[in-house]
Amino acid sequence: MFIREKIKRKNGKEYIQHQLIESVRTAAGPRQNIILNMGKLDLEQDKWKLLANAIEEELQNQPGLFKSDPDIKKLAQHYAQLILHNRLSRMARIDGIDSSEKTEDVQYEMVDVNSLRNSDIRSLGAEHVVHNQIEEYNLDTILKENGFSDSQAEYARMLIAARLIHPSSERETARWLNENSALCELMQSNLAVYDNALHRTAVMLWEKHDHIEKQLSQTAKDLFSLKEDVILYDLTNTYFEGSKKGSKIAKPGGISKERRNDRPLVTLALIVDEEGFPKRSRVLEGNVSEPDTLETMLDQLKLFSGFGQDNKKTIVIDAGIATDENLEIIKGRGYQYIAVSRKRKYEECFWDNSAEEEIMLSGKKSALKIKIVKTENENYLLCHSIAKEAKERAIYQRKIEKFEEALTKLKLGLQKKGTTKRYDKILERIGRLKEQYKVGYLYKIKVQREGKIATDITFENNPVKQIKEDSLGEYVIRTNRTNLSGEEISMIHRSLTTIESSFKSMKSELGLRPNYHKNDDSTIAHIFITVIAYHVLAGILKKLRYKEINYTWDSIRKILSNHGRVTNTFNEKSGNTIHIRNSSIPTIKQKEIYKALKLKINPLKKIKWILSPKKKKNP
Repeated sequence: MFIREKIKRKNGKEYIQHQLIESVRTAAGPRQNIILNMGKLDLEQDKWKLLANAIEEELQNQPGLFKSDPDIKKLAQHYAQLILHNRLSRMARIDGIDSSEKTEDVQYEMVDVNSLRNSDIRSLGAEHVVHNQIEEYNLDTILKENGFSDSQAEYARMLIAARLIHPSSERETARWLNENSALCELMQSNLAVYDNALHRTAVMLWEKHDHIEKQLSQTAKDLFSLKEDVILYDLTNTYFEGSKKGSKIAKPGGISKERRNDRPLVTLALIVDEEGFPKRSRVLEGNVSEPDTLETMLDQLKLFSGFGQDNKKTIVIDAGIATDENLEIIKGRGYQYIAVSRKRKYEECFWDNSAEEEIMLSGKKSALKIKIVKTENENYLLCHSIAKEAKERAIYQRKIEKFEEALTKLKLGLQKKGTTKRYDKILERIGRLKEQYKVGYLYKIKVQREGKIATDITFENNPVKQIKEDSLGEYVIRTNRTNLSGEEISMIHRSLTTIESSFKSMKSELGLRPNYHKNDDSTIAHIFITVIAYHVLAGILKKLRYKEINYTWDSIRKILSNHGRVTNTFNEKSGNTIHIRNSSIPTIKQKEIYKALKLKINPLKKIKWILSPKKKKNP
């Protein structure tokens, strides 16, 4: 082996590239084969031969006769791993992927066990699950129908799979694919993976998002025979650490779901069915008014078959969207609705003629008390959740205690030296406390003063405080489906937890946040890849639930994380070096998941490369 330098010219510029070359004898005479394009080598020319020899020693698993330069050894190990990975991958592509689990013929070799070493260890488990679901959704065809070339479709599948398995930036995704994952082996891809290619593909996905999402939704409906009788609609938002100056979508002034109202926000609107399968998504400005978004999303539903005027679908929405105007819009479109009422409290007499029932929630671990009032056009359901009350009371009590403690501290400070006593400043501080703890309206607060100096602060409960405490855990649902019982209304409404779970999964498991991008196109593309990833995840979770496997996706990833692919290298007595690329044996839990998903426990065949020692030339 030897290294040569080659100068390439492109667009009037010169580029230096170094190549590792092998001389071979053929019937037509001596020839030179390129073993590896090494890029631009940062090494003195008089050390090139030393590096070539060191690479050959690494490939043949032979220690050098002399102690080599540490830097050369490090480079040699790096390039030898690239050669080995490329050669075994090429052999797999030539031979094809064999998912057969039959026992191979017995083959004995006499080897040096001390020469055994393992290298190029890569994760396979989650990749196997995700790759299979992407294939089942026929995503490659969908992408090509939307103008993607073969290579762009491959990059897109890598991006989507990586968002499910290792959510990160494009740069980190490229590093993970090149160094840690067996995804490219599963895909039989020989593309050079780098961040700029992934970034360009991400933007292209966003440009085609309408058609891609429509086709994915229809594919899922056909595969899983989804009824789509109940449609859930909600919004979430996420924040940015940077200023996002000049952005048209990242806006301050919205109400952050993550309590980061100090940062610019971007909003994601999502429609899913009762089983959690996404139907439609939209990226909106961070300060958008929630009620104003509904009509646009209903327009989007028309893009799907089965959502016309003649179909009595039920739209389920939360209080933030359920204005009287929006409920009329839903009815005008021919849909029905189940919505959390924006009216927090109804007169007690409204429920006088309604008997209270108690229903057990799923798992029979919590109860829900309900009262139903039926009118000509709507049913109203008063719900009192024991679990919701306990949660709200704990939050409420903590705010009350901190607010009263802060007021008392402010009051005592009026009697101490060196503390603020100006009347206007004290009022300002009380205003900030009200804004911080959101419970100031429950108190009558009086500040006594002498001239411009505050002398005392007194506070007592408002009548509203008792009403507030009595209503903890309560909410009212309204619906124009007047044929439903109270228990049926409550059950459909509780399906809103499905979309809440969708948002939680996208934020905590699928890399919706953090979003590292600066311009709007890249920002939206990042969000849309997460949405596509959730399309794929919904199919995986559906299959697992059918087999009563109810792990979260995060747990599934962890269970599958140590099913890997590894290259074993050892020396034969004859002098040959054997490289074997093989998969580890799945654990019991991994096999359980593969069986539930109807997957082979070993998706890749064993690959063997025998490297014979070169014959020494006669002196």
